[in-house]
Amino acid sequence: MPVQKTLLIVDNITSGVLPQLKDFSAGAGATSGAGVSTISSLTHSPVGMKKEWKRFLKDLDIPSRTLEKSEFISEFGAILPQMTFPLVIIQTDNELTILVNTDEIKQCRDLHDFIGLLRQRLLFE
Repeated sequence: MPVQKTLLIVDNITSGVLPQLKDFSAGAGATSGAGVSTISSLTHSPVGMKKEWKRFLKDLDIPSRTLEKSEFISEFGAILPQMTFPLVIIQTDNELTILVNTDEIKQCRDLHDFIGLLRQRLLFE
């Protein structure tokens, strides 16, 4: 039976439009060197998902899911005690493996850096 893999993109955002706008605006200034605090600050503009990100997700060889931190914890629990958010995880059947951690995401200056990092890590998956 083939192994099922899913890319889980877990963002450090809260539910609702107003908190997301706050998260976006807080992350938008982060590109000046303070570090990105949310994945959505890289992948979204104030009007929605960036086309390059949408195309990247569509072209992936494996399915992907984007989750808020609270959704992830509700579904999977606190599986890894050292887990910080945001992060990107590979789910293989019932096993979770961190693909890109919070510090690595914070090093990404823009969407191009983030996609490049994901492509590099997915090559070795």
